[in-house]
Order: sequence, then C-alpha cells, then structure tokens
Amino acid sequence: MCAYLEALQREDAVFLLDAGISDVLIEGVLRAYDPAWIVQPDDRAIWKSYRREQTVAGWSYCRRTHRSDYAIHPDLAVLLSTSGSTGSPKAVRLSYANLQANAQSIAEYLELKPSDRAITTLPFSYSYGLSVINSHVLAGASVVLTDAGLTSREFWTQFQTHAVTSFAGVPFTYQMLQRLNPEKLPLDSLDTLTQAGGNLSPALTEYFCGLAKRRGWRFFVMYGQTEATARISYVPPRTLSRKIGSIGIPIPGGRMSIAADGELVFAGPNVMMGYAVSKDDLAKGDELHGILHTGDLASQDADGYFFLQGRLKRFVKVHGNRVALDALESALEDAIHAPVAVTGIDEKIAIHTLIHVSEDAVRQTIRDLFGFHGSTYTISFMAELPMTASGKKDYGRLQP
Repeated sequence: MCAYLEALQREDAVFLLDAGISDVLIEGVLRAYDPAWIVQPDDRAIWKSYRREQTVAGWSYCRRTHRSDYAIHPDLAVLLSTSGSTGSPKAVRLSYANLQANAQSIAEYLELKPSDRAITTLPFSYSYGLSVINSHVLAGASVVLTDAGLTSREFWTQFQTHAVTSFAGVPFTYQMLQRLNPEKLPLDSLDTLTQAGGNLSPALTEYFCGLAKRRGWRFFVMYGQTEATARISYVPPRTLSRKIGSIGIPIPGGRMSIAADGELVFAGPNVMMGYAVSKDDLAKGDELHGILHTGDLASQDADGYFFLQGRLKRFVKVHGNRVALDALESALEDAIHAPVAVTGIDEKIAIHTLIHVSEDAVRQTIRDLFGFHGSTYTISFMAELPMTASGKKDYGRLQP
C-alpha cells in the first residue's frame, strides 16, 4: 500500500495486481504494458529485463533495465483489471480525479471521521478494497493492514487489538461471517458494516440488518463497478429494512437513470477514462466523459430506489422462455441456504452448489419456484465454488 500511495504522490500511473497472481498472468501484463518499475513480494523471482534495487519489509522494488519510451496521459493514475477479464491484460483506466471524487463521495455518505479504523478484508487491487483505503486516507482515518484470513484467530486478534470500527465484505465474506456466528466474535468496537461486490441474498441482508439494529451498528448495502472507480449507489441504513434487494440511491455527485432497453446508466465524476489492453492505450484521454452504461438491467420504485433485474448478458432462453440466471441463483440460495452458482446457454442451465446439499432439495425447489422440467438443467456438486481473488464467484471456471 505504501508503494501505491507513493506512486500517487509522484504521479506515476500504476497497474495494481493481486499479490497471489500467477507468473503466467504477470508475464502477460508485463508484455502488454512494459512498466518502468515493479514492486513484488521478495520471494518472487526477478523478471528478465528488471533489476532489484531495494527490499523493504519483504517486498522488492525492481526497475526496468532496458529503454522503453511511450506516452502516458497526465491524468492517468491507476489501472485495475476488469472483473470479467481474468487472464487478460484488459484494464480500467482511472484518473486522479476519478479516485478523488469517489473517495470524497464515499467518505461523505459513510460519514467517515479521523477516529474510524477499517481492516483489509479485501485485496486493494480490487476496486472495492481500494475504495476502502482511499476513502479512509482522505478522511484522515486509519486502516489496519493484514493478510490474515477471516477464519483465522490472527484476524480477530488484530481486529480486537486495534479496535476496528468498520468491516467491508462481498457476499461470500458475509456468508463466512454468518457461519462464524458474529454473536461470539470480538466486535465491541465495530460500528459500521459495508457490503458490495454482488447481490447479497435477501435472507442474509435481513440477518445482518437485524443484527446491526440489535448491536447499534450501521449496515450499508452498496453497488458499484470497477468502471466507476468503485461505488455507484448505496442504501441508507435507516431505509434498508424496507428496501431489501435494492441497490439504493446514487452516491453524492452521481446520477442514475434507466435507458429504453432497461439498462442502468450512471453519470458522475468517478466514471473511468476508458479501457486499456496495452501500453499504446495509456496516452488516451477521457473517452466516456462521465457516462457509464453498466450492462445491468434495473427498475426504480416510487421512492427513487433502484433494483437490479440481472445482467444484459446473464439471460438464456429455455423452451422459448427468457430466464435470468442471477434471479435463479439468488432464489436457490435463499431456499436451500447454501452458495449457488448458475451458468448456462440457451436450452441448457447448469446449477453448481456444495457437496453437502441434497440434490432432492434442489430439484424440489426448482419445481416449486420455477416449474422447470428436469431435462432443462443439470446439477453439479463441489467442495467449494471457485472464487476470484476479490471473493466473487468465478463463472469462467464453471462449465455451462
């Protein structure tokens, strides 16, 4: 994180990658962008054409040994991998103004104070994790840096020792947190929960909404995309119990609307400059001009709250009927109380869940809720669903 903050101060554009990324994927990024310097774990081999110049706290600073001249737009601050491009150097181009605007907006609606203290539950190479750091730094608040996992004793020792006040997670994080039983965890210092990175099931939303009310916490359900730096909308805690399933209202400084085809459109100063696939794209300026077509279908209620109806590309046809895979997945998770991932192509839906789940229960739920014939879908069982580094379901590793 120190290298990231130093790069911002020096106005060096940086491509943030997960520390656990494979050498094959790093090599693809190096080929595409030919960076002037790399900061990496000290136990990684030094890449060809780079020289280690300094080692600090287990991390190596390496500089390129060959000459490579290409233009970088002066507004470009950060490159982040797009959520659906694992294995590809495709990245979102974020400007300094994007980072500043989104951090200010988040700090405003979360009412962050210098006394607040977050803990790193998410990689900061992921836009949500990065937004936690940016917003807290902007507010003069603190961040506890840890590599410890949520299920480890070390994580909760650090949580208690440093009196952490805010906890951020994606749906998978909250599934794990529920299994750990929050009533038995050292959460006396906690006052704020935030959730983004995918739809939290209604059952889990109700559970944590109720828990937050009993414990005097604030629970923010949010929606965002890497293309919008991080956050697009949020549900104020005071209205959450009445708006279960909603992505809420626009963040301060943003506007949301629904296009004629049902697509959610966001406008705001945090919308990315555009995409990049190689160093030749780094000289490009702002190509979107603050307007983002999200790819999500949405509706809006009479109170102005937005609700997602699925992805434009997450629909299949079964016997002529249009099936929303996201809605099917959410309904199954609520019914069988277990993680589910649904993939599919026309006339073929694939349901993936955990090995302890009863196949009869899944089939009965599908019959009761959707009336699908058994020939229209398959069910597979696994020890755990494949997840990305940011804790999202990795649909690309599941067969339709």
